[in-house]
Amino acid sequence: MIYHIFLFIFSFAILIFCARLVVNSLTFLAKLFKWREFVLVYFILVMAASIPNLSIGIFSVMEGVPELFFGDVLGNTLITLTLITGIAALTSKGLMADSRVIQKSSFFLIVSSALPLLLIMDGELGRGDGVVLLLMFFLYSSWLFSKRKLFKHEYDGKENVKRPVSLLFKSVGGIFLGIPLLIFAGDLIVKSSVFFTNYFDIQIAIFGVFIVALGTSLPELFFIITAAKRQNDWLALGGIIGDVIVLSTFGLGFIVVISPIKIVLFSSFIPIFIFLVIASFLFFFFIKSEKRIDSKEAIALLFVYFAFILSKIISYFLG
Repeated sequence: MIYHIFLFIFSFAILIFCARLVVNSLTFLAKLFKWREFVLVYFILVMAASIPNLSIGIFSVMEGVPELFFGDVLGNTLITLTLITGIAALTSKGLMADSRVIQKSSFFLIVSSALPLLLIMDGELGRGDGVVLLLMFFLYSSWLFSKRKLFKHEYDGKENVKRPVSLLFKSVGGIFLGIPLLIFAGDLIVKSSVFFTNYFDIQIAIFGVFIVALGTSLPELFFIITAAKRQNDWLALGGIIGDVIVLSTFGLGFIVVISPIKIVLFSSFIPIFIFLVIASFLFFFFIKSEKRIDSKEAIALLFVYFAFILSKIISYFLG
C-alpha cells in the first residue's frame, strides 16, 4: 500500500516536472524563432499540455480501464473551467475576452464540453461517438486555421532571448527527454489508479474525476497562471478554451475509437454532469456578456468547483 502511494505521488511529480519542461522548451523555441501567437497558443500550450492526459488515456486502454480516462476528461474540464479560470482571473485582476477569436471559440467550448455528456447518455461511448468527437475537433481546427491572420504578433514573452547554440540544444533535449518521461509517468499513474480503485472498491472513472484529473490539470494551471501574471489574457483564455476543446474532442475521441467506454453506474456521474453544464454556461455567459471575467465572476466559478467537491463529500457520508 505504501509503495503504491509513493509510486502514485512520484509519478505525478514526474508528470508535472516534465510537462513544465516540455512547455518551457517549446516556449523558448517560440521566442527564438519568433513564432506567431497562433502557433504558440494552439500547438505549444494546448497540444503539449494534453500529452499527459493522452498518455494516461493510451495506458488506460492498454490496462483495459478506458473509463479512467473518461473520468480524467470530465474532471479536467470542470477544473479548467472553474478552478484554473477562477485563479487566473483573480491573479490578473480580470481576464479580458474582447478578442474575436476568444469570443467565437467560447461557442465551440460550450458545444465541445456538452458533446461527450450527450453521447454518453446511453451509457456508452462507442467508436461512432468517437468519430463524432474527432469531427468536432477538426471542425474547430479548420475554423481556427481560417482565422490565423488575426494572430499577427510574434511571441516574445516580454523577455529577451539569447541565441547561443547551447540553449537551442538544451530546449530540443528538454522536449526529447520530457515526452518519453511523460509517457512513462502516465503508465505508472494508470497502474497505481487500478490498484487504488480495487483496494478501496471505488469506481475507476470516479477516481479519474477526483484524483487523476486534479494531477493532470497542474501543468495547465502553471502555464495559464504564468500567462495571467504577465497580463497575457489572450494566452490564458486561449489556453483554457483550447485545453477544454482539444481534450473533450480530440483526446476523448481518439481513445474511444481505439476502445469504447462503458459506464456501469451511470447515476454516479449525474452530479458532475450537472456541475459541468453549470460551469460551461457560466463561463460562456461571462465571456459573452461583458467580454471579460472579473473578480466576482472568478469567485462564482471557484464556488461551482468547491460546491461540487462538497456535494460529493456530503453524498459519501450520507451513503
